[in-house]
Amino acid sequence: ARAARVISMVSVAVLGERVIDLLPGADGRYQALPGGSPANVALGLVRLGLTPLLLARGGDDGFSALLDEALATADLDLSGVIGAPGLAMLAVCTSTLDGAMAYTFYHRDSPDLSWTTADLELAEVLMNRSQVKAWHTGSLVSWLGSGVPALLSSWQMAAAQGQITLSYDPNARPGAQSRDAMVTSAEQFIKSAHIVKASDEDADFMYPGQSLDEVGNSWLALGAQIVVLTRGSAGACAWRSRHDVIEVPGFEVPVVDTVGAGDTVSAALIAGLQHYLGADSGSRMRELSDGQMATILTRACAAAAITCSRAGAQPPTLAELDQFLLAQPREIQS
Repeated sequence: ARAARVISMVSVAVLGERVIDLLPGADGRYQALPGGSPANVALGLVRLGLTPLLLARGGDDGFSALLDEALATADLDLSGVIGAPGLAMLAVCTSTLDGAMAYTFYHRDSPDLSWTTADLELAEVLMNRSQVKAWHTGSLVSWLGSGVPALLSSWQMAAAQGQITLSYDPNARPGAQSRDAMVTSAEQFIKSAHIVKASDEDADFMYPGQSLDEVGNSWLALGAQIVVLTRGSAGACAWRSRHDVIEVPGFEVPVVDTVGAGDTVSAALIAGLQHYLGADSGSRMRELSDGQMATILTRACAAAAITCSRAGAQPPTLAELDQFLLAQPREIQS
């Protein structure tokens, strides 16, 4: 589906990898579909009516060309994709017994994880030119590859300047990096983030034996303003300082796969918070009532449910999300 007409001029930068997802089909053969957590978030944002600036490093092979074509078809601007020699990153996706996806990454010759200081200086110029109000990053680019230190430095500088809202999703991938190294990097990004979103699977891997409440509160203590942890079909929870934990249920849909569901939540959270993004967003987001936060969280869970009903990372448009919620019982319509 193509993106809905843009109804908001709010610009959001999304920095990170683009990935070719190799998904198993019903016949056992693998199908190559465009993906990558940050790219999926950008796609979710444009379909929800915002203006994403995708900042990426693109390779020069056939799969990289396929990624470029998919982004252009989805009405995403390619001006923030920095050309570099190398191969597109591949993710072989395998269905687990509980219906989730396990990922094996092939990234050794990919430029996606090799951000340099010069690349990030160019990214900053592009963000200033687009007058972005928020910057989302996370996933592999934040804890794997040679570009992590430069990216973290740029992220911390943006936090110190205080002009944009910072959104982060660690998107832990067991086997791609050691747990300790992943957690150490992720926590550095969380310290400067306003919004942190992760799944219960991320939390279980990163902090074995800890409850979701312990993880949510520990990330608030690090510096996050809003922490959202998703629980698959069970819904999601949100933690904020000096507020009770907010829990919302999930939505029952026929699940095709879960690819891109968490990224859809990130996009929907940013879209739901669009009026609070920008300078001094930390204090302004504290004005959100529990009811407003619950509505935003419910819409994010509904958007993720729609994505799960489709093959690959195909988040809903704003019109599709509204229509889906209208079909729900009145007490959960938002």
